[in-house]
Amino acid sequence: MQKKRSAKAPEKSGDQRLHLDRWLPYRLFIIAARVAEPLADYYGPRYGLSQAAWRILATVGDKPGMSARQIRHAAGLDQFATSRAIAQLCELGYAERNAAERDKRRAEVHLTRQGQTVLDDLTTICLSIENELWAGLSEKQRGELNALLDVIDKGSVGIATRGLQGMAGDAPAGSVPEDR
Repeated sequence: MQKKRSAKAPEKSGDQRLHLDRWLPYRLFIIAARVAEPLADYYGPRYGLSQAAWRILATVGDKPGMSARQIRHAAGLDQFATSRAIAQLCELGYAERNAAERDKRRAEVHLTRQGQTVLDDLTTICLSIENELWAGLSEKQRGELNALLDVIDKGSVGIATRGLQGMAGDAPAGSVPEDR
């Protein structure tokens, strides 16, 4: 049985300011936003997709037959954005929402042929973007980065699950608001 390790807080230095340009969540966000913008500039005008609809198109294309709840979790969207984006995809003719065969109370989302054609076009662009990002890294570095991102992803799931209140033991005194 493995011992559960607790995350060790970084050593405290005299400088307790947040250096946004070095804060990992912000850096990951900026990288993602920087490459997402030119993609959105393409799929928005060409296919009429919002960012949420694009994410759902890709998610359903990868795993057809997901429910709205499954899509919401997989795409990292809130319930309202998920519902609106699924409706947008259906209105554009890129997706269909049908009752599941085994449980008629559950709706499944599938891409239409037209939706798959759109996804195929966008996949070509996405893979070109990814190849350009990988170009500066060796195969070994790519593997190491993927492994590190897996660890960071797992840590982010823990943070999301526990929430800020659950992290209170790790937070400086007085930094977590009390429930009212």
